[in-house]
Amino acid sequence: MAISVKVHEAFFSGHFVLNDNLDERTMLHHLGKNDPQGVILDEVDGNVKGAFCVFLGQRLYECKQITKVKLGVNFTTEFTNRFDRIARLYQGDDQPWDFKLLEYMTFPTVKIEEAEVAA
Repeated sequence: MAISVKVHEAFFSGHFVLNDNLDERTMLHHLGKNDPQGVILDEVDGNVKGAFCVFLGQRLYECKQITKVKLGVNFTTEFTNRFDRIARLYQGDDQPWDFKLLEYMTFPTVKIEEAEVAA
């Protein structure tokens, strides 16, 4: 059964769905390889799924920053090109996937709207 994980970090927020084909051993392998000090795992009190989603969010953040420089590049495509060996992002029902990205936002976010001024 897939599991839903919401992550709120200082520089991004995301809602992930992890496929049940992604086991904790695989997640720990990638966490250990990319965060050997275990900082991410410590931040979430040892929750492997939570730590893995934080890790994925950090990689997505890197891709989001790249797309700011490379105009016309989609950040999810950039993620797939760079990190597909770590986890496969959902791209459709006809392809195998490890996680779906339901929501992702980087901070700071600025939204400017015209305001109505009362007379």
